[in-house]
Amino acid sequence: MNKTGFQVDRNTCMGCGLCTRVCPGGILSLDGEGKVQMAEFEEFGWKGCWKCEHCLAVCPAGALSIFEHRPEDSLSPVKATDAAPVLDALIANRHSGRRYHDRNVDPGVIRDMIGRLANAPNGGNKQQVEFTLIDDKERMKRLRSMAFREMETLAGQGIYPEGFDRASYEDMKRWRQTVRPDMLFCGAPHLLIPHAPLGKGEPVQDVLVAGTYFELLCASRGLGAVMLTFPLAALKRMPRIMAMLEIPEDHYTGMFIGFGYPEISYKRGVQKTVDPGRIHRPAF
Repeated sequence: MNKTGFQVDRNTCMGCGLCTRVCPGGILSLDGEGKVQMAEFEEFGWKGCWKCEHCLAVCPAGALSIFEHRPEDSLSPVKATDAAPVLDALIANRHSGRRYHDRNVDPGVIRDMIGRLANAPNGGNKQQVEFTLIDDKERMKRLRSMAFREMETLAGQGIYPEGFDRASYEDMKRWRQTVRPDMLFCGAPHLLIPHAPLGKGEPVQDVLVAGTYFELLCASRGLGAVMLTFPLAALKRMPRIMAMLEIPEDHYTGMFIGFGYPEISYKRGVQKTVDPGRIHRPAF
């Protein structure tokens, strides 16, 4: 049954058929009058509506509405001449933030950024990535304190974060004196953990893409962010504390993302390049 609320302004529809050519579910067609129509379907997904809203986005006349979303409420495309230099600058000026101010980010800003992750690419548009969020600096301090104490206790027993030995663990501790005062969470006042259920869709790719998009969203709003795998490796040795995060055991978690207002402001972007030897062109 059609539960999309799909609507067509038949006076505005041009019958161009663009929507029928971008519909991944193949459920749109033109009727006898050359106006778009949607076929009935049993369930969302492979054989029905993918909830992608491509039909709304592609219509040149703005004749289609779906899920109560109207074309006039959509963001307009940005010209390449305007978008390219901005995105180039965001990527070049994106840094892993390892020092943060001890203040909360406005909750509305955080909600807005997470909401926009619905637009990040994900397999089959299944929208199955979930987000564990710590958006209060005092709660983050409690997590940091508990985890650090437990990590040190385990280290005293010769048990180190997954993938680390004594030497590499001691390296991390030495860096606390300079670049990384908080070896677990880099002092970030907030934490976002994207995770998705294993066994269906593309959980690994979906989680990593969502994390990457979130980091760019932070950069675009003047926030610092850092993708962290060390605390994930550490908390795998701490089932009690890991359970407090309430992440289902059958979910893939690729990284933690610490974020907040950066303590150190960078004055320019970096100038990294991809070595030509890393580019491979297969011969057919």
